[in-house]
Formats: sequence, structure tokens, C-alpha cells
Amino acid sequence: MRSLRTGIITVLVLAMAAAVSASGFVVILKNGTKIPCRDPLRIDGGNAIITLVTGTVASYPVDQVDVVETERYNQQGLGDALIIDELSMGTPIPTPTPKVSLGRFASIDAGNRDPELAAKFVPTPTPTPGIKLQPQPYHDERVDQAFTRYFDERNLLLYRTSAGTRPEYFFVQVVTDSQREVFEALRIVNDAFALIHKLQPQLAPAAIELQMIQTTGRAAGTFRITPEMARTLAEKQTSIEQFYVNYVIF
Repeated sequence: MRSLRTGIITVLVLAMAAAVSASGFVVILKNGTKIPCRDPLRIDGGNAIITLVTGTVASYPVDQVDVVETERYNQQGLGDALIIDELSMGTPIPTPTPKVSLGRFASIDAGNRDPELAAKFVPTPTPTPGIKLQPQPYHDERVDQAFTRYFDERNLLLYRTSAGTRPEYFFVQVVTDSQREVFEALRIVNDAFALIHKLQPQLAPAAIELQMIQTTGRAAGTFRITPEMARTLAEKQTSIEQFYVNYVIF
């Protein structure tokens, strides 16, 4: 009788745990700590604001948070399926978000240029549907040349370009194997788009579709960036971390 009662209690506990694990969020720190949260991660300047499952609000320097892994995990809809002793309650002093300059101007011209590095890289599949490398190039070669020139000047390494999911969209695929590389690629692509749209709005694409992947093929973040979105990041109206959290799609 006792074993039956124990079995029933165990089933109820497991059912409750399953219900809890289907909700909530997780914030992943760069040291590997996973923090169960009630609400999604929020960025405020140089701080990552976290609402714990207890309702307590904690603040971490954003550079201690693995934003890319946090967003990837929560996009899977797994909820806060973590054991309670993984909860971390520290509140370190915030640090400022670093600033990056816009860089040199890019222009659109009719010159011929073949980006060898981009042409040699073979794209890796990604689970994100729709936004992906297309077999045909963007319809205006001048636009492609302007982007690739800017990318090479800013030392963006492994990338490819093509047409996007619509004729007026420009697609960029970049290999990024760390959060630093993800943020740097995101900033460079945004800066290039904002600049080209400012200089030649009649020729600039209506949107940039950016797909970032690791060399293993694991998704690092996909975006459809409008000119207004690019401008807010280029003009430092939002931080790179906040931009990522607001607009990433996997």
C-alpha cells in the first residue's frame, strides 16, 4: 500500500515538474551557469536584466551573458527545465557596452570585382527555413560589389552573398564561431546596409537577410534587417546585444 502511495506521489511530482519545465526561460552565462527565469532576458544599456522564477530581479553585466546561446536555447521552447541548485543569485556591478565606429565609407560603382574569399566558401546547411543562400546572385551587381568591398575593408572573413527570398532583398551568409564573431558580423552587415542606403537609397536593397552559422552547421542567428533597423544600430541608438535579442530568428 505504501509503495502504491509512493508511486502515485512520484507520478504527480513528475507531472508537476513536466508542467513547470514547459514554461519559463533560461539565461546562460559565459561560464556555463544556467539561470531559470520567469521572463525573457532584457537588455538595459550594459546590463542584462533577469527576472528569476522567484520574482526577484537580478542584474548582470551583459558581457557575462552568452546572449547567442540564451536566445538559441529559448527559441527551442524547452522552458526552464533545470534543477533548482543551478539557480544563481549574484548581481555584479554593470559595465558599459563597447562602442564601434562606423568605418570608412562604401560607394556603389560599376567596377568589376570578384571577392575570392566569398566565392571559395561552401555554405553549411541551417535549420532556419526560407532565409538561406540562393543559387542566383543579387540582380544588381553594383550593390553586391559595394557590400563585398565594405565587408573586406572591415575584415569580415568567411561570407557569401546572393539574392534574398524576394527580388528586392539582399542575402548574406557569414560563418561565426563565437559570440564575439556573431556580434561583429551583425554590426558590420548593419553598418554596410545603413551606409549604402544613406548614399544610394534608390539602389539599396529593401532589406538584408543575414544568416550566421558555425562551421559545424549550427545556427548562430538569422535576421531580416530593414533600413530603419540598420540605422538604429549604426547610430548607436541600441546596443548590439539588445538588437540581437529584439530581432533574431532561428
